[in-house]
Amino acid sequence: MPKIKQPLKLEALALKSSVKWLTDTGRKLMKIIETLTKREVGGSSEFLKSQVQLLYNIFEYNVPCYLFDRFCEEVFIAIPLLIESITKGVGNHSSSMGKYLTKVNVAVSLAEVVASPFLRILNFDDMPKMMRHLLYSKLKQMKGLAYLNLSSLSGGWKTCEMEPVVLNSVIYLHNLQVLILNYDCTDNILRALNTACPRLRTLDIASSKSISNNSIKYLVEFPCLRSLQLHRTSVSIEGYVQLLLKLPLLEDIGRFDEIGRCLEYIDMTYENFPDYPTLNLKIFSTRFVVTKHLQILAKMCPEIKHVSIFHNPLSNDLMALVPINKLAELRLLSCDFFGDQIRDVLQVKGCNITYLHFEHVDQIDMNALMYISQFCPDLKHFTIYNCELMESTSLYTRRLDIPPFINLERLTIAAQCKHQHLEFILSNCFKIKYIHIGTMVPTDDALFDRLLLKNPMQDLEELRIIFSNDLTIATAYKLVNVCPNLMILNELESWTRINKLELECFKIFIETRNFDLNIKPLRRCKTEEDDDNI
Repeated sequence: MPKIKQPLKLEALALKSSVKWLTDTGRKLMKIIETLTKREVGGSSEFLKSQVQLLYNIFEYNVPCYLFDRFCEEVFIAIPLLIESITKGVGNHSSSMGKYLTKVNVAVSLAEVVASPFLRILNFDDMPKMMRHLLYSKLKQMKGLAYLNLSSLSGGWKTCEMEPVVLNSVIYLHNLQVLILNYDCTDNILRALNTACPRLRTLDIASSKSISNNSIKYLVEFPCLRSLQLHRTSVSIEGYVQLLLKLPLLEDIGRFDEIGRCLEYIDMTYENFPDYPTLNLKIFSTRFVVTKHLQILAKMCPEIKHVSIFHNPLSNDLMALVPINKLAELRLLSCDFFGDQIRDVLQVKGCNITYLHFEHVDQIDMNALMYISQFCPDLKHFTIYNCELMESTSLYTRRLDIPPFINLERLTIAAQCKHQHLEFILSNCFKIKYIHIGTMVPTDDALFDRLLLKNPMQDLEELRIIFSNDLTIATAYKLVNVCPNLMILNELESWTRINKLELECFKIFIETRNFDLNIKPLRRCKTEEDDDNI
């Protein structure tokens, strides 16, 4: 049986009650502002501003600084629900549009209470767009921010208009360590960051068309930078070479299809010099690579742990991965398991591999799965995506030395396969925590009966089966009865043999026993809060 829902901690209850009090106060303010608006528009604006400032002072004084990030999360859950309830109340009455806009304005203004120096994490992706403009103007007050995700701002359409907004804010954010600013970053913003944010460790400015080789002189001035994302910018090979050489702590430079040529250029330049450069890169991701690039990578980047490449059999040999001593995460696209020597690579490097991702990889059959299970005993994360698992012509008959996939914790399989493939993977992975099964994978009750008999999946926390023509509600009940740590069982609505009545009865079964199990569809799992919490 899943775990029973536990009562929330007192501090969590206090946060929820505080936010509920905030929304209740907002509802009262709406009536007052609505009355004042009829008399004098300017007066209502000033009154709202003063009341929001009073609320800000109350929360800043009473919410402990270590809880402010969680308080912000609760506010970003409650205000959209408040706006949604306002929208439902208005309906289709066009005559009520003025009242509606007044109420929404008050609801959005409540978000100002989070604009505090105590806030350390702010993600604009988590809030409705109507709230973003307000908080853009309040960023200067959040001087304690360490993580800031500004999302896409204008999406690159109004970079000139958004630049002053960012410039007027970042100069106050001296504690910033992570900044995500896609599409609208400029050289002026980088110049301001150089001065204001000396501790910046992660910078994601992907898709910013204003970023070019002229921006490199600002990027190399971040002494602590470890992760830099420049995908779809105008930075060329020359710029990347400068970044690799002048940022000694850089571990991740994001996906760049010409990164191999950058390494080749550096190798040719310093080949005969005694001070041959050693880079600190740990992640290598590209769609174009040749054998020589992989050989240079092994020599120049001894700390490489993650390799993601698109294989071209005419230009690269995967055996060149063998000299990469610390290789632990391997992501391969478009290759053959046996024909391109993936088996041989895993035989040599598999003892260190903990993450394996196959995408459009052919020749995967039962033998291939057996080799993976034996060569990669510490594999924790295994993904098979858009592959076609074949039936074996001759089966590997030798006794397996190691139980297959004994340490596997996360499995994602979205590929054409047979029952025996899935059963082989899941029968012995006693530590499995997360399973995602795609639409092309055949599943039925008999399969799960056999699986759960061999492996009760005591550690399983999340199971997502996107679609099934043969699974019934019996499997859902069996999973609940057998898996004690199950917390998420998604997409039951896509099991075509479950009717609405059975699903409703299952929901009642979960609720009446107070199980801590989320069975909502993924599209509705953004929050577990209901309108009743406002």
